[in-house]
Amino acid sequence: MSLIPSLIDRIARARTDLRLGLPVVLQEGETCALVLSAEGLTDARLSAARALGSATLAITS
Repeated sequence: MSLIPSLIDRIARARTDLRLGLPVVLQEGETCALVLSAEGLTDARLSAARALGSATLAITS
């Protein structure tokens, strides 16, 4: 058994982090996106994320 997290483990971790209001980085090749969930987002964390560069709002269900 490997101690390296599987893809399912990493997805579960990302979902948990988002529920806690923590940002998650999604990466495909050279393209990255910093993802935050509005439900757990604090003003301070939003300000810190916006200081990194331009932002795009995506509403999903």
